[in-house]
Amino acid sequence: MDEVNFLKKIASEKLKNIDKAVALIWLTRANCTHDGLTARDICNFFENAGYGKQNVTIIEKNLKKDPRVVKNSRGRFIIREKRMDDVGASFVAYLKNKPIPQSESILPDDIFNNSKYYIKRVIEQINASYDYSLFDCCAVMCRRLLETLIIEVYESYSRSDEIRNIDGNFLMFSGLLNYLKKDKTINVSRNGILGLENFKKLGDLSAHNRRFNAKQNDIDRIRDSLRIASEELINLKK
Repeated sequence: MDEVNFLKKIASEKLKNIDKAVALIWLTRANCTHDGLTARDICNFFENAGYGKQNVTIIEKNLKKDPRVVKNSRGRFIIREKRMDDVGASFVAYLKNKPIPQSESILPDDIFNNSKYYIKRVIEQINASYDYSLFDCCAVMCRRLLETLIIEVYESYSRSDEIRNIDGNFLMFSGLLNYLKKDKTINVSRNGILGLENFKKLGDLSAHNRRFNAKQNDIDRIRDSLRIASEELINLKK
């Protein structure tokens, strides 16, 4: 569910505006659609959903006082990592989505025990898409996971500016991988690089080649590479 429709759905609920703002921030984090929201972003979503004119200053002030959220390094509000589960429990019912079945068909949970909420959500989708024979979806989500883990490594060293383009956005997977391969200070093993390259190729085909459809064997052939690359990137974080 997108942000505007979500706000329309909860419009009639007896929630304070601050709770709706927190719910919106949670939704964008759970869906991985935004790297945090500013007070202005939130006002725009509210107004597009028909809530009327919003006061940016008041929303900013209330969010600063709310223990469920914190500003990230880019000055945007995000849900505190330790509050993601309980905030999600408060609002997930409004989505009315079917829960994702528990599975470790591609990647085991224990590797990602200490990972952030949005990474765990990607793992759930990777495993579920494989189980339901959605192999193109699985390949694309694997590529997304590896992109995210590379970014997490550079963020942990406060070096994320090195992997952004001139517009301030993170490089695409090809650019991230090329930068990582040339980086002499963050040493990824040969097997780790091979895993990244394998899933880049498959993910690119599934995402961009209209005549290609991934099959189970395509995933099975390189699934061990995914685990090696993922675990190595997690361990490279500072």
